[in-house]
Amino acid sequence: MPDNSSMGLSVSDQLSRNLSALRRNNPLAAEAIESASPHPLDWGTAQTGMPTAQIRVASQGRPLPLSSRYDPEAEARKLTAELEDETVASAVVMGFGVGYHARCAANTLGPAGVLVIFEPDVGLLRAVLEHVDHADWIGRSNVFVFVGCVERSELTARLDTQAATLAQGTRLIAHPATRRLHAEDLAQFSGHVTELLAYCRTNLATALVNAARTCRNLAMNLPEYVAGATTDELHLAAEGRMAVCVSAGPSLVRNIHLLTDPKWRSRIVVIAVQTALKPLLDRGVRPDFVTALDYSPICSRFYEDLPPLPDVTLVAEPKAHHTIPDAFPGPVRLLKNEFADRAIASLARQRSALKPGATVAHLSVYLAEHLGCNPITLIGQDLGFSDGLYYMPGTAVHRVWEPELSPINTIEMMEWTRIARMRGTIRKREDIHGRTIYSDEQMLTYLKQFERDFNKMSDAGRTVLDATEGGMPKAHTQATTLLAALQEHAGDTPLELPEVPAPLDAARLRQLPTELEARVAELRELRQVCVQATRLLDDMQDAIEDNRELNRLFKKLDPLKTRVFGDLLRAFELVQQVNVIGAYHRQRNDRLIERSGVTDHEKMARQLRRDRDNLKWTGEACVEALEIFEDAAVRAAALARGVNENAAATAESSTTSPLVSAA
Repeated sequence: MPDNSSMGLSVSDQLSRNLSALRRNNPLAAEAIESASPHPLDWGTAQTGMPTAQIRVASQGRPLPLSSRYDPEAEARKLTAELEDETVASAVVMGFGVGYHARCAANTLGPAGVLVIFEPDVGLLRAVLEHVDHADWIGRSNVFVFVGCVERSELTARLDTQAATLAQGTRLIAHPATRRLHAEDLAQFSGHVTELLAYCRTNLATALVNAARTCRNLAMNLPEYVAGATTDELHLAAEGRMAVCVSAGPSLVRNIHLLTDPKWRSRIVVIAVQTALKPLLDRGVRPDFVTALDYSPICSRFYEDLPPLPDVTLVAEPKAHHTIPDAFPGPVRLLKNEFADRAIASLARQRSALKPGATVAHLSVYLAEHLGCNPITLIGQDLGFSDGLYYMPGTAVHRVWEPELSPINTIEMMEWTRIARMRGTIRKREDIHGRTIYSDEQMLTYLKQFERDFNKMSDAGRTVLDATEGGMPKAHTQATTLLAALQEHAGDTPLELPEVPAPLDAARLRQLPTELEARVAELRELRQVCVQATRLLDDMQDAIEDNRELNRLFKKLDPLKTRVFGDLLRAFELVQQVNVIGAYHRQRNDRLIERSGVTDHEKMARQLRRDRDNLKWTGEACVEALEIFEDAAVRAAALARGVNENAAATAESSTTSPLVSAA
């Protein structure tokens, strides 16, 4: 047997060195490897002097090589050749072998790429890490290692923050020996990866398309955010009590009637997504909370013709369109938001963080968690087209469709059209009853997010019950019926929740226009700085061959940088929230420059072009941010004037004598 590494370490020392590096970014994988028994391998030395190994398999006539016995490095380069393309941002290596191809992939992608490694045989990976030194690369922060049986939720949870890079171009590389030994495991993992990539593309597309609209909604909701109620009072207000999170999926018709029974209703927390509000009210059920986060003003239609709801609280993300809290006929609480806090500066308040949701259904679950509820029970959460339907009959969406209905264009036809519109992304699955169900890429993305969340909740000791009684199965939940859940978990006493929030704080509302005018002034100045810096970068590109002139121009650029990251830092950070497309291009350009392998001179030229492009995007985002905050300042000033006029009218009324009033 050859030396365990070029360093000549013992088996235990080599393993310890590799695991120490692996633990930096992959502690769970390191723990699993340390606990495993090493797989017996036949070790030898390749003609190039590198350690190589074979694995004995009962079904094979002879040992199966895990790497080339002649030139493992050349084999690794061949396996990973497609990663040389600069447009490839990440790779998924399925099967570790002796690890040379994984090392080659890590070095080719560099620090700006993402490398995902999957090895189904933990014992084999331990044996390799006992004999071959991989500590120089396996501990990098952009290397993610998965071992054994991997669930979709685990993959999503760990790679969620890498979505932008994964969406820029990912290649799957299967190790030949692993493919022969563990074909089913690799097929399952590659299926998880395919769904993850679809999830990443969906999230990235949503962020790119909705960034400016989100910032506008946030700015227009600042009066309610500054002067209205927060969700702080709700923290742990229903600790240990059962919550029922009501979504509007087709299966809701199977158990919604149970919530009409006052015996159950008074002893549980009911949280409804906005599309389920009218079906509940139509049946005489008033939820405790309604959740909203939609960008579009059309969603305010969900609140048309509602009676006063003083005992139903709207819990909304500040990114929801401002017509939604304006239209809701009851109390409103808004979540914490960093953009909003940055925008109002000195008016920002300490708030407990209630997680924002990808959908209103996710927000409902997070609200139940914030309230301290246990268990959290899901109904109407199909995440698929149960019975060939998209929504439960009678939802607010159906009422929005009413003007389009005719004897030919029925509700059923509208439902079918809604499903057929997604036909390019429809996927065939199996529902909780073992029957065929169709879902789509978007809902499967939401399912992955739910499973990631439910996994964390389970680890924290919180129970999630899936009482939908239809639709897609969900990992880390207990399938049950709503009746069984109520019988077992509804409390013994009526539930009391915090009182409804007070009206808007007039004093805080009056201060908001001044703060927004200050943001407008800062954004105008930042726009001018971008113009000046762009001119300097243009001059630098022209003077790329003249080091003396370049140094002079760099010195002129320094005061502008100091200004941006000093007095204008708040405005710059707000603009970056609008400039998601620019940030995406910046990250992509950084990665391409890192991998370009050009001379220092050409690298500088590319960096100048990158900075010029980045300034262009930033300048355009400044213009958009200015429009947003100017409109928000006008809205805030109008609301403040209304408060002042009401206060003046009240004061005049209280000081007028009865005789004059009568006259």
